[in-house]
Formats: sequence, structure tokens, C-alpha cells
Amino acid sequence: MKIENIDVKLCRMKLPKGDWGDQINFVTHIEIILVDVTTDTGLTGTGFSHTSGVGGATIVSMLSEVAPILIGQEVSPRALWDKAWKYLRFNGTGGITTLALAGLDIAYWDIMGKTANMSLADMLGRCRDKTPLYGSGINLHLSIEEVIDQVQGWKADGFAAGKVKVGKPDLEEDVYRLAKLREAVGPYPLMIDANQGWTLPQAVQAFKRFEQFNLTWIEEPLPVDDIIGHKRLRELADGPIGLGENLYTVQQFNHYFSSNTCDFVQADIGRVGGITPYMDIAAMARAWNLPMAPHFIMELSATVLCAVPNIYLAEYTDGGTLTDLGVLLPGTGELRNGHYTPSSTPGHGLAFNREKLAANEVAIPALTGGL
Repeated sequence: MKIENIDVKLCRMKLPKGDWGDQINFVTHIEIILVDVTTDTGLTGTGFSHTSGVGGATIVSMLSEVAPILIGQEVSPRALWDKAWKYLRFNGTGGITTLALAGLDIAYWDIMGKTANMSLADMLGRCRDKTPLYGSGINLHLSIEEVIDQVQGWKADGFAAGKVKVGKPDLEEDVYRLAKLREAVGPYPLMIDANQGWTLPQAVQAFKRFEQFNLTWIEEPLPVDDIIGHKRLRELADGPIGLGENLYTVQQFNHYFSSNTCDFVQADIGRVGGITPYMDIAAMARAWNLPMAPHFIMELSATVLCAVPNIYLAEYTDGGTLTDLGVLLPGTGELRNGHYTPSSTPGHGLAFNREKLAANEVAIPALTGGL
């Protein structure tokens, strides 16, 4: 079974519950790069990648460059991933490169499941029928009363934990907000996300001030390319660290694992290059006895976690799931009582709303002018 055609579309989906903002980001749209891979048997697999509103056109261009070396190749996810990565890696081993590869890789696995008449979880080796979730809010701009309502809602809906943003200009305001939240929700597990916004001294101070709240993890306290800084933070302050949503390669994760500076592994299936490298990262994390708690793409992440032994929870990003964005048709998987049960349909089981995507498709403009 060989690849006959690769079709790529770029769509920009407006966030349905308002814009997102944290210490370092402001997001109005999520870009979805939809990839359809058709084989010479007539079977089509659908993959996708995502951005936080920037870079989609670059990903499409990269896919258009790599497509010719993939047409005519046998559908074998690991072999194709390695071939395409070696072709593209001089543009960077991760980042745009792996975001582009994710769209292809997810499509390959969809094809493999459809060919074998098996769901993705069964193809990967099912460990469980459903995946527990935690609620996650882009809520630094909200009042503490609004944050409390949000977290209490997750708790009432059966989510196993809740995550909120920190990073107010005055650390004591973060302390005040967390104290009010802890008082309101009791022993309910809580995590916080600093979005790489602190310097090392600020992070040390924050870790010490937050010890009283018994947090499950403190996420991305420092810029993620600063592994040495994370090692110094570990030496100077106590507290579990969650990171990985902005790491892109197996090697980057291994550096963090071997430096003992990651306690919860938040790899993003899109950003690491798809299902093939994600399963490698999960296996490596298992060797280090670390739990997987993936970032974003809840419907696919929770599906893949059904085949991963070492898990904590998958992230339910309030207002940012594929379902919330209108990208998926109703009936794709089931979210109930804080758990996600994936579709049993062969392949990944994600049925895309083609009409909604077409209405939000973005034409890629031709480059004009010169330097």
C-alpha cells in the first residue's frame, strides 16, 4: 500500500470562549493544519497539526516541500517519519519541522488502523478503555472569584484535578489568589502554570512561597531551553516540575530526564512530530519512572494514553479542545465524568467537520517582491 497523494489545508479557528493570555502569550485563534494522505488502494488517512495562531503557512510550505519524497512510498509510520525528518532536519531538528511531521504521522496511523480494522488504541496496544482528565484554564486575566467558579465546575464534573495560571506582576497577588482557591476547593489536586515567565530568582521565591499549597506540579517555571537553570532551581527550591509542551525532540526530553528536572512529562503530540515519536518519549519516560500528562489536543492525547502504561492525566483545555473549536463532528469519542472514552472506529476515530473547516480555510498567499 503506497502513498498516492497528500493534500494539505490551513484553517484558523477563533477561540470560542474569548482570547487567551498568560505571562508571555496572547492568542486569538488556533490554527489547524489538516493533512489527508491517500493511498493507491483508495484509502485516505487524516492527520493534523496545530499552532497557537502563528506559523501555519510555514508548516504548509514545509509539507509541500517534503511531499514529493513521500509519494510512492509504502505506508509505514516509523520508516516514513525517519525519512521525512532526515530530509527536513537541516531546518531545525524540532519546532516547525516536527509540527509538520505530526500531520503526516497521524494520517499514517489512521491509515494503519483502517487497514487493520482496529482502533488506534488497539493498534498501539490498549492498556485502558478511558483516560482520566484534569481541567486546565487560560485564566490569569480572570478574577479569583471567576477562577474559583471554573475550578469548582471541573471538580463537580468529575475532573481529577485543576490547573490555573500564575504570573501576576506582584508575586503576593499570586499567593493571595492561590490561598483563596485552596480554601474554596479544599484538598482537590491543583497545578499551576507559569508559562516560562520567571527568572531564576523569581522562580526560587515563588516555589518557596507556594509550598503551603501542596501543588501537584509547577509548570514551566523557566524558559524551557534553560536546562542548567532548571538544575539550579532544583538545588535551590523544592517542588515538582511539569514541562514538555514546548519540547520537540526525544533528545530534549532525555536531557531533562537525565538532569532530574522533570517530574511530569507534558509532551504535545503535535509538537513532537506525531504518534510515532510520542510513543518513544512515553517509553523513555517509563524507563525513568515518570508519568505522562500530555499538553493539548485532548481527543487525540487521551486516545493515545489508552495505550500508555505510565500516565497521570490528560489535559482538558477549557474552551480549546477540538470539540470546542468545532473541528470535530458530534459523537467523536465521549467526555463523561472527567474521563474521555475514545471512539472504537478503525483508525484514530476523529471525524472532522469538513464544512466548518472549509468555512475557516486560509489561502496561502504567494510571496511577492524581493530582498
